Amino acid sequence: MSVPVPKLRFKNFSQALINGPFEQYIKSSKYGPRFDANDYDLNGNVKTIRGTDVALDATIKYEQVPIANLPQKLIDEHQLQEGDILMITTADCGLSAVFEKQEIPFIASAYAVRIVLKNSLDSLWVKYYLQTQHIVNEVNKYVRKGTLSNLPLSDISKFSFTVPALEEQTKIATFLSAVDEKISQLTQKHELLSQYKQGMMQKLFSQQIRFKADDGSEFGEWEEKKLGEVGENIIGLTYSPTDVTNDGTGILVLRSSNIKEGRLDKSDKVRVNKKIQDKIIVQPNDILICTRNGSQRLIGKSVIINDDEVMTFGAFMSVYRSKYNRFIAYLMQTPWFFEQVQMNLGARINQITTGTLNEFTFDFPCLEEQTKIANFLSAIDQKIEVVAQQIEQAKQWKKGLLQQMFV
Repeated sequence: MSVPVPKLRFKNFSQALINGPFEQYIKSSKYGPRFDANDYDLNGNVKTIRGTDVALDATIKYEQVPIANLPQKLIDEHQLQEGDILMITTADCGLSAVFEKQEIPFIASAYAVRIVLKNSLDSLWVKYYLQTQHIVNEVNKYVRKGTLSNLPLSDISKFSFTVPALEEQTKIATFLSAVDEKISQLTQKHELLSQYKQGMMQKLFSQQIRFKADDGSEFGEWEEKKLGEVGENIIGLTYSPTDVTNDGTGILVLRSSNIKEGRLDKSDKVRVNKKIQDKIIVQPNDILICTRNGSQRLIGKSVIINDDEVMTFGAFMSVYRSKYNRFIAYLMQTPWFFEQVQMNLGARINQITTGTLNEFTFDFPCLEEQTKIANFLSAIDQKIEVVAQQIEQAKQWKKGLLQQMFV
């Protein structure tokens, strides 16, 4: 049986690929050690990598890894070396990264494995291969489903590997590393722009920075207002499972999952066939607010709606409607607003009522100054959005490369 060939290969590489189980490329593999929770110690001698310390982009968040105080013999037995593969075996089964040399010793936790490769494999190439859909399928084939998913070490060695020559592996890994570096640079740019926006919002809403009128004159003093005085909070739609459609028909119901980092994300879609009152049909510039959620940190998250689709919103959401919403939408993105929400949650459930929201008091500038503030912050948002799209395009490009460069 012939071994499949990748759709995309670098020039001068035409050697046949070799297919076989992963175990033939593994020098050694071992779970991390178990130890007592009391062994965690800020003055310890080793860091222990957990599943939550490995990011979805196959990098290790070294700075957040907890430190423990363990016997030196145990550390010597399990210490990660540069180029070792670390794979998570519970929850996010198969999530992997390549370990990079650090100043102090690191080991895998008891729910991860350390894989030491033979010299015939480039560890960076393996990192990218482990991100492919082929390996995702291999993980799904062997993972044990239950209350907590589990991927046995003995089954990891059975993964089907299709491997090119070492020189071609290195070429592929180098190229994809450059793609990752581009994504990293864009991500850093996105973070810096977001930080700049937050800093400017702080200065603008505290009136540390003030705009002037077009004629150069000073704007008047800001007036204290309540949200309920300058707009209306509207409670969302109550519906039952029988109202939900599965054929793409019906009206889209916006929920907390549709708010992603201050943006409207309609990838998670629930549609219902139900008569909807005009009042709870979303209008341009409405502000969608999460008012109830099992996760407390999501309550108070909001997004301004600029979308032509006819939509409504669920009962655990509210819409704030006002002619001043371009300004108020940014006010609701400030730490002040989120802190106010968290301090006023219900005692028994994670919920804030529209009545409570209406009582929030804030300083309110004239409409002309509001417009200048909103235009300034909107311009920053546009730059952030451009970078976000560039990141997504780069990630999709990488995904396509993974599909074409590996089999």
